Amino acid sequence: MEFPRRVVLDSSVIVGVLRNKNEDVRIVRELEAKAKIATTTINAFEVYYGAFKSRDSKRNLVAVKGFLSTVEVLAFDEHAAELAGQVLTELEAEGRRVNVRDLFIGCIAVSKGFSVVTHNKEHFERIPKLHVVLPSEITQS
Repeated sequence: MEFPRRVVLDSSVIVGVLRNKNEDVRIVRELEAKAKIATTTINAFEVYYGAFKSRDSKRNLVAVKGFLSTVEVLAFDEHAAELAGQVLTELEAEGRRVNVRDLFIGCIAVSKGFSVVTHNKEHFERIPKLHVVLPSEITQS
């Protein structure tokens, strides 16, 4: 697999980093050396929501803010909204479902020319033109 040069980190990977999971920390460090790393405003919402719901919300909010300060946060803009509307219409016509937050994340990535690195590949596979990468597919080189 060709190493992705522009990646959006999905919430599943960000949470792994925040929990200091070795695989996710290693992947992000490797990506930092070779790629432009970003996430989306939708992912920021998801990790903030998780932090607020947690038992130690103050500590977790500090961790989330710290992590997000190290990556570009891509917005759900009009171009991504248009693409999401088109994709959702096509999927509904085919009788296929997609989680709306994952749709927004994927369409932000596509509209900005990014791949998505996630532990939940099946959540994003229905989005046309989106390159989805599992952390295990990123090998050290």
